[in-house]
Amino acid sequence: MDQLHESTEKIQDSMLADYYYIDRLINLIDTFSVSANEAINAKQGRDADTVRQKYNDVHQTGQYIMEEIQQLNLQQLKRNTEYYSALSKNNAIVEKANLVMIIDILVLSCIIVFYITYKMTDPIMKLSHAAEEISKGNFDVEEVHVTTDDEIKVMAVAFNKMKNSVKNYIEALHSKSEIEARLMEKEMQNLRMQTLLNNAELQSLQSQINPHFLFNTLNAGVQLAMMEDADRTSCFLESLAALFRYNVRRLDTEVSLNDEMNSVTAYIDLMKVRFGEMIGFQIEIEDKEILNAKIPPLILQPIVENACIHGIGEKEEGGNITIHVFCEDGENVIEVVDDGVGMSEQTINEIFNKAARGDVFPEKSKKGHTTSIGINNVIQRLRLFYRKEDVIQIISVVGRGTRVIMRIPVLETVQ
Repeated sequence: MDQLHESTEKIQDSMLADYYYIDRLINLIDTFSVSANEAINAKQGRDADTVRQKYNDVHQTGQYIMEEIQQLNLQQLKRNTEYYSALSKNNAIVEKANLVMIIDILVLSCIIVFYITYKMTDPIMKLSHAAEEISKGNFDVEEVHVTTDDEIKVMAVAFNKMKNSVKNYIEALHSKSEIEARLMEKEMQNLRMQTLLNNAELQSLQSQINPHFLFNTLNAGVQLAMMEDADRTSCFLESLAALFRYNVRRLDTEVSLNDEMNSVTAYIDLMKVRFGEMIGFQIEIEDKEILNAKIPPLILQPIVENACIHGIGEKEEGGNITIHVFCEDGENVIEVVDDGVGMSEQTINEIFNKAARGDVFPEKSKKGHTTSIGINNVIQRLRLFYRKEDVIQIISVVGRGTRVIMRIPVLETVQ
């Protein structure tokens, strides 16, 4: 009975069984204990009937106790099974959680490694890209910025300084080369201008033949004609002297349009004596102020001369030459128009191509020309004088005549 009560206390302390079965078991044990004590007392009192009855009660109660113990065992087994199942489920959940945690840790580790690697390699890649662009000659790439305070930042700062220094040095070289190119172009223009002037002066030497002697001789002829009342001869010699005096002047100086027109007028007077009524000349000046414009010397005479010799001179019935001076769109315009035989588009292109090539060799002197200065020389000197390519234009139709148009800037003055 003592052992039974001790086991009952242990069961109560263990808190593993259902309280309902524990209470029933305790009650049965108490009943078993009372019946057993009554059976012992009846045995001691030699009450056989009571002993037999109580013994049966004790025996029956013992069987109940065994049944309750079996129920407790079954309950405990069931509880243990449920606990094991729950524990297994918890273990599976823990395993899944551990797997998820491991995957998360691996992903996070990869992200951290990638971020750290990117932060380390990105400046190097930028430096590599910038160096590649600079090797191609592109110095306008953005500067490489590094936020970390390490050796890469020191290298990036040094690289940016080097790029800026090289860029500034190359810009300085380009600026210097551009200045030198402009100076060289200026020198080449001056050289071309001087070559053209020398060429024109060499060609003018053909007609100089001791100018002072010729001037004196012509003046003597003029006085002799006046003494003999030969007015036409006197005017002819005066025009010839004036034309010759103008042609032998220095070609590196500028003249007014009025001086050039006077020279052309003298030339026209000579042509009238030569061709008579076959050639008609007209000069139309809309504004006298235009005559003050500065132009190179010996510009109009070669053009008028070509119109006389090549344009009108090759027509049996003769023709007319008109010089028209006017202002248009802020420019002074000089037109020399003839109704001669004209020229083809190919001939016009050859003239401008020869002028563009800078041909300065003297043209072969043709019969009837006062000088060997050709139209290409005139085009080149006009372009160099006014720094314009479209300063002169030639429009011609075969059989219908030629129009030479010169556009002179109004405010242009060459020192």
